[in-house]
Amino acid sequence: MPENNPGAARDLPHIPIHRWRESAQYTYPKTRRERRERRDDYHAHAEGLLQQLATALGDVPAPNADNRIAINGLKRGVLVELDTITPGERAKATKVPALDFPGHGIAVLKSERLEDRTEKAIVFVPDDARNFLNDKLTAYGSENLGNQPRPDIDRFEVIEHFQPADSRALLSTGLSDADAEFWWELWLRRSNGQHPDAIADAVVAIFTQAGLQVHSDRLRFPDTAILFVHANLANLLAIADRVRGTITDIRQAAGNIELLLTDKGGLGQQELVDHYAGRLTAAEDDAPVVCILDTGVSSAHPLIAPGLAGAWAVNAAWNSDDHAPHGGHGTGMAGLVLHGDLVGPLSDDRKVALGHAAESVKLLPPLGFPATEPARWGIITQAAVAVAETERPNVPRSFCMATSSAHFSPEAPSSWSGALDQICAGSMLGERQNNVAAKDHPKRLVVIATGNMIGGPKADVLQHHSLEDPSQSWNALSIGGYTAKVDLSAAEPHLVPLAAANEKSPFSCGSQLLPPDLTPIKPEVLFEAGNMMVDAADNCDWHTAVSLVTTGKDVVNEPLTPFWATSAASGMAGNFVGRLNAALPNLWPETYRALTVHSAEWPMPIRSKLIGRGRSWKTLTKGKKQRLLRDVGYGVPNLGKAIASAKNDVTLFVESNIQPYAASADGRSAVFNEVHFYALPWPRAALEALENALVVMRVTLSYFVEPNLTGRAGTRPDTYRSFGLRFAMKKRQETANEFRRRLSALAGEREEVGQETDYWLLGPQAVQAGSLHCDLWRGPAIDLARHDQIAIYPVGGWWKSHVGQRRMNDVARYALGISITAPEQDVDLYAEITAEIEARIAAEVAVEAGAGGAAA
Repeated sequence: MPENNPGAARDLPHIPIHRWRESAQYTYPKTRRERRERRDDYHAHAEGLLQQLATALGDVPAPNADNRIAINGLKRGVLVELDTITPGERAKATKVPALDFPGHGIAVLKSERLEDRTEKAIVFVPDDARNFLNDKLTAYGSENLGNQPRPDIDRFEVIEHFQPADSRALLSTGLSDADAEFWWELWLRRSNGQHPDAIADAVVAIFTQAGLQVHSDRLRFPDTAILFVHANLANLLAIADRVRGTITDIRQAAGNIELLLTDKGGLGQQELVDHYAGRLTAAEDDAPVVCILDTGVSSAHPLIAPGLAGAWAVNAAWNSDDHAPHGGHGTGMAGLVLHGDLVGPLSDDRKVALGHAAESVKLLPPLGFPATEPARWGIITQAAVAVAETERPNVPRSFCMATSSAHFSPEAPSSWSGALDQICAGSMLGERQNNVAAKDHPKRLVVIATGNMIGGPKADVLQHHSLEDPSQSWNALSIGGYTAKVDLSAAEPHLVPLAAANEKSPFSCGSQLLPPDLTPIKPEVLFEAGNMMVDAADNCDWHTAVSLVTTGKDVVNEPLTPFWATSAASGMAGNFVGRLNAALPNLWPETYRALTVHSAEWPMPIRSKLIGRGRSWKTLTKGKKQRLLRDVGYGVPNLGKAIASAKNDVTLFVESNIQPYAASADGRSAVFNEVHFYALPWPRAALEALENALVVMRVTLSYFVEPNLTGRAGTRPDTYRSFGLRFAMKKRQETANEFRRRLSALAGEREEVGQETDYWLLGPQAVQAGSLHCDLWRGPAIDLARHDQIAIYPVGGWWKSHVGQRRMNDVARYALGISITAPEQDVDLYAEITAEIEARIAAEVAVEAGAGGAAA
């Protein structure tokens, strides 16, 4: 699967580089761009918008006829819908402009991207801000400006239409029967100037007084509180219209979460189980744990019991046993997490010492118990995490999930994906403390399946299918599937495998259909998910012959069961993470995520779509390359590579704290603060000696953001993330000082062009969303020799823009991995790097000794 690598004996520790970190003040580059006017007649455009706005605003109701309620400082007002101008064929999407005027109460409540790359938004305009907005538009359309720039051109030029709106415009799910009662999510604004729950509490009182049921659970984000209300749509919207300006999104809290596996049957191999159980040794009591959030577990299973550190349920009355039908689900997940695919281990005689353990928390109610209503899966998932951490505190633990819902579109963060991001970032309710820096909040690694394509007609299965909620989570490690299973020995003669060996599994979903500038690349990595079989009528489905084997819940009659799809892939990912944690203890969750992705390699059939015969990147556009990555991620992780380096395949890594922003001098705004420079211990001589031989450099940057779920999160990544980071490499012709100046140069001058970007898979301008950024450089060794410095610098986030949250001085952290691989070359890069490190340390010691002597 990987490229031929003669020096790849992996017995060398990765090399830490924190010693060569230098912090400097970061100045964000000024924007210099050529403005292309979008309007032929700005006066006419403004006049048209003024007329549309007047119609959209309507008349202010008379006091005795006004049933609107002003809540806790939020004024009475109306909702207005706007849409943006259609972009040119090759132009970027036209984004909703910055129409927030906090001093006047005007706020963009919600925005969304449309298929034609325009956007629409719902804006709240208080009654007493109408004249202000009209004056702004009138000034924008002025005819006699002289030499003065046109006022607010960036705000109004892209607006195509204003039109009236009501609370129905806030719906993010399809319209339901207006008379049928459902549970609904209400996303409410949280005010900075008062108790953060004041608005939510007031809205609860209003809905309760109207006779509607409001659930006691709620999710809280910095700018949003999410309530769950039981009502029919007509009654819900009638009350929502009375509190306009408080609600930013309305979603139906419905849809069952799916176990990403169905219709299993057992294999019935008791003798194999007993033989393998006799060769098992349990992990130590303090071993790292992978906690499975699923349907419970059959704890008496002889292959589960030695590795099970605990089993619980969100509701203790549910018990902890596996209630899924057929062969179970949580038990199969536990078997994969502990042992991987049992096809191999069952067939040999080697003793097996477990290095990690498993836990189980039942997430779903068994038969006989009421369904989880409302469908507040984010809250339930956070409760499951809390159960495990309460029962067994202070344990190195990762989490594994294989449940999803197709009810919400993955194009934007949901309450469930946002809750996952809170879990990873340590910002769940009770974890956010004003006197504790974000870097010190408890961080967690969560691996989650992307969702499945089910069997059916071959033409349907082979289409691209979008991942399912909540795997669009920025912080979670989202797992897709590949398959090496094409063995036909146990299959019927008329069946053939759908996918070729080492291709993407037909079960796997991705993010190809999602906006690339608004959503992270998902999945990040692939694990074995099994294959489908195709019959003579071109119908596809799972088959035992091309599935994984794991533990079944029926210990006596069917202790083994086939397992497949992204449930299987996420279980295999849990096994990988547990073994990685055991091999490299005491690293950060962000680092384990980085090393997992950093170690990944594409199997040959996938690799050939990106890399040509000359081993350089194929001449695809960056956009086409990213679309492929959104299907297959960065490849299949290699545990040996994640754990250790080789002579010709060396990984440098660092874990570091960073303060991305700082309060301005007057404290009324925030500015960019810190950039980190690393002078890398680079094997320059070895690379120059290799001349034009191919080398590969990979850079992976991993951090966890604190999410801010608002109605605009789907179109403004900078409003969702607490902070953002990017990396930049020194160019081969640059000096160190020139590199530093470039980072703060005019934005138009800092973009790399030509060969500097041709060697990169994606390039520096490709990534907008997400909290993991990975890119690969392929090219001649002599060209890489002088790429010997890297910078980590901040981009915008709500810590900076939402000054009222008072988080501008907060401190974050990140993990960074940089590797150099010289495939097919018998060269000792590792020795030169360590020699360079020893020389630097000796020089530092000599300087310190000299300084001490001078002082004496």
